[in-house]
Amino acid sequence: MALLSDNRPMGLEIAFRSKELRSTCESPARAKREFGDRAAAALRRHLADLEAAETVAEVVEMGLEIENCDQEVGLIRFHLSEGQHLYCEVNHHQVPINGEAVDWARVTRLKVIHIGGGL
Repeated sequence: MALLSDNRPMGLEIAFRSKELRSTCESPARAKREFGDRAAAALRRHLADLEAAETVAEVVEMGLEIENCDQEVGLIRFHLSEGQHLYCEVNHHQVPINGEAVDWARVTRLKVIHIGGGL
């Protein structure tokens, strides 16, 4: 586990599939233009919650609703607004598995892969 300079654990490590996705997530004005006020505000909140947690399991404990996407192991989505979702995938070389399910308590790295309607 990585630590901050004052020995506190770092939050989840968030990566982005593209520079465009990173730019959208880092710019509230751009997110508003692309997705509208409600989805942009939800996107900012969700990203802040992800960065505050050490694992995805902590995000669930904080009350952030996550939907597992059945088509791919380690793919999850967060509801932003009507028809808008934030899609993330586990960004480990090997997805941590506990039995047949993802071990979300060991997932410390996510990659934002899509924002919008379905994949």
